Amino acid sequence: MAKSSHPNPYFLEAASIDWGTDGVPRADTYGDIYFSQESGIHESRHVFLFHNQLAERWEALDTQQSGRFTIIETGFGTGLNFLLAWQLWQSLAPSNWQLHFISVEKHPLHPADLRRAHAYWPELTHLASILQHNYPPLLPGQHRRMLNSAQVCLDLLFGDALECLPALLDSPSASSSRSQSSPLDRPPCVDAWFLDGFSPASNPDMWHDTLFSCMGALSDTGTTFATFTSAGFVKRGLRGQGFAIEKVTGYGRKREMLRGTFKNQSDADAPKPEYVAVPWHRPSASSAVNSAIVIGAGLAGCSTARALAQRGIKVTVIERNTPASGASGNPQGVLYTKLSPAPGDLNQFTLTSFLYALAHYRERLASGVIDGELCGVLQLTNSKKDAVHFDQLKNLLADQDWLQFLSGDELEKISGISLSGQAFYYPNAGWLAPPSVCNADLDHPNIRLITHCKGVSLSNNENGQWCVLDDEGQIIVDADAVIVANSNDALQFSQTQHLPIKPIRGQLSYLNESDLTQIPQCVICHEGYLAPPVAGKLCIGASFTLRDSNTALRESDHDSNLAQLKAISPNLLKSTASAHDGRASLRCSSSDYLPIVGAAPIVADYAKNYAALGKDARLCIDTAASNYPRLYINIAHGSRGLTSTPVCAELLASYICGEVRPLPRHLCEALSPARFTMRKIIRNQKI
Repeated sequence: MAKSSHPNPYFLEAASIDWGTDGVPRADTYGDIYFSQESGIHESRHVFLFHNQLAERWEALDTQQSGRFTIIETGFGTGLNFLLAWQLWQSLAPSNWQLHFISVEKHPLHPADLRRAHAYWPELTHLASILQHNYPPLLPGQHRRMLNSAQVCLDLLFGDALECLPALLDSPSASSSRSQSSPLDRPPCVDAWFLDGFSPASNPDMWHDTLFSCMGALSDTGTTFATFTSAGFVKRGLRGQGFAIEKVTGYGRKREMLRGTFKNQSDADAPKPEYVAVPWHRPSASSAVNSAIVIGAGLAGCSTARALAQRGIKVTVIERNTPASGASGNPQGVLYTKLSPAPGDLNQFTLTSFLYALAHYRERLASGVIDGELCGVLQLTNSKKDAVHFDQLKNLLADQDWLQFLSGDELEKISGISLSGQAFYYPNAGWLAPPSVCNADLDHPNIRLITHCKGVSLSNNENGQWCVLDDEGQIIVDADAVIVANSNDALQFSQTQHLPIKPIRGQLSYLNESDLTQIPQCVICHEGYLAPPVAGKLCIGASFTLRDSNTALRESDHDSNLAQLKAISPNLLKSTASAHDGRASLRCSSSDYLPIVGAAPIVADYAKNYAALGKDARLCIDTAASNYPRLYINIAHGSRGLTSTPVCAELLASYICGEVRPLPRHLCEALSPARFTMRKIIRNQKI
């Protein structure tokens, strides 16, 4: 989430619109219009599409090679520029390319205002309806939505552009000497900029040196920009960052506008963006990845394989048993999150990943690709602390429609079960069958699956590729990159054995529908969970046992699961009820309960390169991270793998393919495998 001085960390000031008697929407805050009722579409096409030469550039894209064209826009507003770019993309771009549209909006429109604005453009009705259906909740942060079967990737950054854009950057070493470095030495680059938003006279705060310096850092030779304004300080700011500026005829009554191209000849005295002091989370520069190995076919591995395959990478997945045979093999998993009134990185990540996962699974469920039901999730308050958080969050999130706060008779009305107390209700969430998710992810022509095969070590061949070896030292497969996604078994590799992960045993119990006096209509989360029945069978649990790696079923755990169910509703279980079967598996969790996602660090190099932070943690050490080239990790999703793995797969794919990330920098650091080593260095602890 973007930083905010507001006492409510979930607060976002939505747009206040005056539609006026002429029907033209005006922003009360800025006193400016969003679009001209008569010529809004024509002006947008003239300024942003035509003067960024999008039609010519998209017709020239290589039809034989997958790729991504990235646009960043300042001022999403009604989404008109995005809809028009999407419309043009559909008509001209090859199907093997993806449009990545990133837009920042400080005051996003309420959904009702968005729909009202879109009604003015009948030719965009179909695309507008898709956007409306995928429009994020009004919460600060970075919201990714995959549209048209992932042919369009929309990142909406709700917050101040002067905070959101710098969060896409890492370090000065990553952007210096562009002309001297290979493409993968650089940060992700933008192909075109739409400098929209309200005019500099109405909104001077946005048109700032920070905006221009971020544009310089995220652009490369040939990057274009277009803007409706021709203000002198805008022209000077862009020229100072290395853009060649051209003043051209504007649209309608606007006589002049600016367009230009990045020439990589910036003014040495021009303002530079502020970077993170130590760029330790960013993967090391490396060669292009055309093939990859994913070790592990659970939710983390399968989602990663899919994200890479969709980008044209040939992926081999190695699984020691069969897909979803570990913790991802439970018949029903819950799609949910747990919120805090004072969110840190853990809460911000779980909320961001939850909102992304809701949109990610919704289309797949609707098409029948995966099994499950978005029947709603009711999360009961189980303690005095939960009750306090309930009251605090109800005050902080009172105006959200993706979360409701229920109590008393409302609980039974929603769940179909006699319940008491209070509960958070997520109406758009529900349960999924994790094995169906894994199998659907693996169903791609760029993915090859090898089952009943265990890789026990990793090495490099003479070509610099990674090799996965079996217990006899024989090569199973080799590829440009490896992603370790095999849960607790990650500790078997020398490159990842230092990671602070722990197994947590969990046992489910299976009941017959006839064992209950009432049938749940939604998922009910308490100390465990109860999901609606499937084919007359119910799934309850799960137990939570640390320091126990035994996966044999235990009657004591069945008894515990039944006792938890009785605790939430004493008359729910019939006297004859008993567990007839179950399933036990091991979750994988990190020491700070966040997933571990990113490049695998060379620990000894970190200890040497960043040792000075042990004396002063505020030092700016501009030393690139020392990681094993093209070796990545995606593990430790705990009991929320359904929720966290989709966005983590996107994050890994963005690292591997050199794309703008789906998460802001501070969350990337919070997930980085190197974070544990960096904490030890700063605290002067033994590594």
